[in-house]
Amino acid sequence: MWHRLITAFLIGLLGLTSGMLSAQPAQAAGCTLTAIVWEGYTDASFAQKFEQETGCAIKATYAGSSDEMFAKFRTGGGRTYDLISASGDITERLYKAGLVRPIDTSKLENYDSIFSPFQKGDWNSFDGKPYGVTFAWGPNVLLYNTEKVATSPTSWDVLFDPQYAGQITIPDNPMTIADVALWLGKADPYDLTDADLAEVKDKLLELRPSIRKFWATAGELANLFQSGEVVLAHAWPLTYTQLIEADYPVGSVNPKGELTGWTDSWMISKNSRNVDAAYKWIDFILSGEGQKGVMDVTGYSGATELGVEAVGPERAKELFMDDLSLHEEIKMWQSVQNYDKWVQLWNEIRS
Repeated sequence: MWHRLITAFLIGLLGLTSGMLSAQPAQAAGCTLTAIVWEGYTDASFAQKFEQETGCAIKATYAGSSDEMFAKFRTGGGRTYDLISASGDITERLYKAGLVRPIDTSKLENYDSIFSPFQKGDWNSFDGKPYGVTFAWGPNVLLYNTEKVATSPTSWDVLFDPQYAGQITIPDNPMTIADVALWLGKADPYDLTDADLAEVKDKLLELRPSIRKFWATAGELANLFQSGEVVLAHAWPLTYTQLIEADYPVGSVNPKGELTGWTDSWMISKNSRNVDAAYKWIDFILSGEGQKGVMDVTGYSGATELGVEAVGPERAKELFMDDLSLHEEIKMWQSVQNYDKWVQLWNEIRS
């Protein structure tokens, strides 16, 4: 009798334990998905939901430039990170270096929600295959302290105004050369001859004495404004969002016809140890919740119809997601054939 009771108890206990295990997330316990990203793309405010649903933690390293991102991702033959949030200036470099794998779109339930012009975009597709998944985009903007700069600027010329000398900051990034090329009226800011680069150098040398500091991250830039060191900046919308949340008097301007920007894509390392989890993360970011999370934190524009539904038509219109007109206007970052010369020029300006 006791033998039967003990047996029944053990069977019941086993069934309870089995039920508890089956209720856990499908992802194996202890999974860690590593990524190198732009600031804000794995913020805990939305990443926690992914971790709770999958049981897989997202561990991110922020980068201050595409060059830093590429160098770190390449370390260890692409085994250090599972994912990278690559902008259009390094997607081709990553592909040619053999560091990323083609995307199997059938593994993404939300892929069809991506705006059709962004599916298999020329910034992340090579040899007819998608190697990246577009999820966010935006312009490089002109930020200013509304109490120190009384009139809202209409062009980048304000950076050269003598009254703001020593109070200017621009990104510590060779891609800033493309912005200067636009200021000089170059039609294609990513296809610059030696003569074009010489003109850009002269313009940067003209601006150099007014530059207080070259900023590397959005957080650093926000601190430069809040400490009173700068009043004008070539910036990302993320810093505008951060300063608004801090009740700082800041304005943002998009000078028409003189904008560069970036279309960012998730790319998966060819040597990722967590490929399935990487696909789950990408699909989560394409979802309404993931898109809204990225937009709320960064102030950038989303890339899916699910994102439009999540933020509503008014917010989507503010972010130019209703007709993508701003995206068409922006000269998006792309590969530069003579990039070594760009880096050399930039180092000369920085020194």
